[in-house]
Amino acid sequence: MALAPLIHGRRGSGVVLRAALGFGLMALLAPPLQALRIDVSVSSVDDQGIELLQTGQLEIPTPGPDGLFNFGLGDLPPHISSTGRWQFSDFSGSSNEDPSIAHNFSITSLLPGKQTLTLTLSLPTGPIGAPSTMTGGSAQGGVTDQDGDGATVSTSGPGTAFYTSLIDGEDFMSLYTDSAYVSVDPFSNGNLSPGASFGMPLSSFPGPTVASSIGIRFTFDLTDSDQATGSGVFVVGSVPEPASGLLFGLGLAALMRRRPVASATLRDSNATRS
Repeated sequence: MALAPLIHGRRGSGVVLRAALGFGLMALLAPPLQALRIDVSVSSVDDQGIELLQTGQLEIPTPGPDGLFNFGLGDLPPHISSTGRWQFSDFSGSSNEDPSIAHNFSITSLLPGKQTLTLTLSLPTGPIGAPSTMTGGSAQGGVTDQDGDGATVSTSGPGTAFYTSLIDGEDFMSLYTDSAYVSVDPFSNGNLSPGASFGMPLSSFPGPTVASSIGIRFTFDLTDSDQATGSGVFVVGSVPEPASGLLFGLGLAALMRRRPVASATLRDSNATRS
């Protein structure tokens, strides 16, 4: 009996209690948030043609308050973060299950000679688009001299690009293609020509259907003991369904038909008054 006033007393209290119970049940039944996995690989080819390849994964347990899965240098496995050939001082970005991926990096060469560096991030996805998608991407890059003899970052030869977007592991769109480069004086820094992009800002560049993944790859030559920086974005979305476009078109056509009719009615009304 003592509980009766609590449960059945005031009508407002009962509504609040039922709402709380409902939200609690929804929370219990809701599927747990899935961690987001980003596959990472970094490779270096030194001036003797010897390659070092390191691979690993970024595990991002839950999205942040902005709905993005954000990652930073601390999420990068140590065996990738620093080796005898390179050291990252920034490795950050964000991703979304829509999907999209954005990445920023700052990497210093630890070799006495020039090396070719390749950074690849791959985001597993489900199938996207049928028969096509809409995409967008952008990139920037630069270099800083750290040893007093000037510095250069450049593409790595014919057929290469500083930034390449990937769909199912295959090259899609490239930015800063060969021969893009920037050279700077001792203890100074500089950037590649103004930022390059495609299909931005509304993901308007047509692309193929995605089966399993999207990604970004950076490839560049870096002079000894210097620092390269870069950033890139790649976004993929489904093309609006034809039915939605048809309904929009029919609605627009109906509006266009109504305007002359309204004008004719106004003219007839004016003629009658005169």
